[in-house]
Amino acid sequence: MVAACCTGAVTNAVEAPAADPEPLTRRTRKRNERRDRVFAAAIELFTERGYDETSMDDVAARAGLARTTVFNHYSRKVLFLEDWAQRRRLRAARSFAERAPDAASVQDVLGTYLAALAALNEDSRAETAAIMPLALRYTDVMVDHPLGGDLAQLIVDSRARLRPGADPLWVGRLIALGYFSAVSRWITAEPPPFGLADELASLLDTVLIGALPR
Repeated sequence: MVAACCTGAVTNAVEAPAADPEPLTRRTRKRNERRDRVFAAAIELFTERGYDETSMDDVAARAGLARTTVFNHYSRKVLFLEDWAQRRRLRAARSFAERAPDAASVQDVLGTYLAALAALNEDSRAETAAIMPLALRYTDVMVDHPLGGDLAQLIVDSRARLRPGADPLWVGRLIALGYFSAVSRWITAEPPPFGLADELASLLDTVLIGALPR
């Protein structure tokens, strides 16, 4: 059974609501717009200058907002990295929802999601190269990253039959760790040393089918 960390996973994140959501108030829209400006400014600066070389004052200046406004949205610099990872997952989830095959095998479902992640990284390689190492260094990616829960929920939703003792959450975590390893190696050289989509497909085959011949 998938643990509580999987709540709000990729499939749930992109489900269409049962009814039209309440329109945002003007105040909420303005707050969201300011948060997006602050976030975009921080990621631009981390990519251009580096994380350690960027101060909250720099972020405020780039965003054209007061320093207190920046701290109202992000009280610590590391929160930009956590938000970056979450926004990446949401963008991949939306892309996955557009591509997701109907009545497909678990390998097809997971492969489609990993392909969406690969495309997202390929479309913004410079940003990925700058931010991914920071996210790995300063956040709890190696402990229990939500991506593992997203992948586990996809396995559960596919109703795939796993071998006895195989926990969907552990399978999801293995794939997530392999994903971070693949992206980390992919951003180390220019041009990229391998195709990211192909590498992730091979990773998925290894985890789901196994490394040993049968």
